[in-house]
Amino acid sequence: MADRPLRVVFDAHAITPRRSGIGEYSARLLAAMLTEAGAEVEVHAYANGAIRPLRTLEELPAIADGSLYALKHQRELPRLLRAGAYDLLHMPEFIIPPRVPIPVVVTLYDVIPLAKPEYIAKSLKVRLLPLYRWMMRRATRVARRVLTISEHSKSDIVRMLGADPARIDVTPLAPTVEVDGAALPAALTDRFAGCRYVLYVGRHDPYKGLGLLFDAFARVKDAEGARDVCIVVAGARDERYGYAEQLERLDLRHRVHFLDYVASGQLSALYANAAAFVFPSLYEGFGLPPLDAMRHGVPVLCSDRSSLPEVVGDGALTVNPEDPGEFASALHRVLTDATLRETLVARGLQRQRQFSWSHTAARTVECYRRALAHASR
Repeated sequence: MADRPLRVVFDAHAITPRRSGIGEYSARLLAAMLTEAGAEVEVHAYANGAIRPLRTLEELPAIADGSLYALKHQRELPRLLRAGAYDLLHMPEFIIPPRVPIPVVVTLYDVIPLAKPEYIAKSLKVRLLPLYRWMMRRATRVARRVLTISEHSKSDIVRMLGADPARIDVTPLAPTVEVDGAALPAALTDRFAGCRYVLYVGRHDPYKGLGLLFDAFARVKDAEGARDVCIVVAGARDERYGYAEQLERLDLRHRVHFLDYVASGQLSALYANAAAFVFPSLYEGFGLPPLDAMRHGVPVLCSDRSSLPEVVGDGALTVNPEDPGEFASALHRVLTDATLRETLVARGLQRQRQFSWSHTAARTVECYRRALAHASR
């Protein structure tokens, strides 16, 4: 094996044209391995009932269907692995099929349902949380090595799942939105006419803190330096979490714009033209959007919870998002204090340079080698 590249099978079902989360992680990691670790790793992508050699990332949208959790994979993948000559399987999610015939590396990003069960719908909590806990624990025991994306996530995986810390490798992520210099599309320019905007990018789940952001903004929306400000929320709409009643109560219905899913090109323009980026999440395994905002030279106001201080360092102003007064005061400062804004932009640009997908790929390959060394003993 030392004389040839490692033959790694990667479950690529999440890498679709409209990807986020697991799909974005998978795509960026594979792209870096293909371009910079080709002499060490020979990547084979599993998707749509077949394992195929992967030469360029452009091949994936044609073969990936997004069915990462389909039950048929539990039977299909072990059969395909037995029929080939592969060294290792990398699962970018915790559902590992039974009877996998080769060593497995699994990526666990966080344990949010276990850490924040109060944010799961009661019906789902009763039915699915025990199953989720069991499957996560099984993943930490079946896999030769576990990858996670921050030291905070590692500590939670150890604490909540009883995992062996010696078998967990931390591979931080890196910015995902390229700076392309494109202007805002005319439709958005018209929509935000006469308005500077504070940007949020991400899901709408309650633990993300959108409701806390709206409460804080309501306190400063009529203050000097904030009267021309609105909030833009980019991310796939989730009808389970409607904020219409809160926005009506706070008289913010015309000051908050929901954009739904935004393609990467438009997202770059949204970052670059924002007055500030705000990320009030109560729990993150890593938290990519603040790094993407820093990359675009935008001042960042960020929650001080979970992994976020570990990621943003001194590149963002951190705040307790559950203290309305503190949050509102920090938001007003970021909008009005020119010296603070310049400092945050400079520090943010420096901070985001410390993360790269090349580094993530190199540490992932090191994890593969540890997994195989363990298997050979």
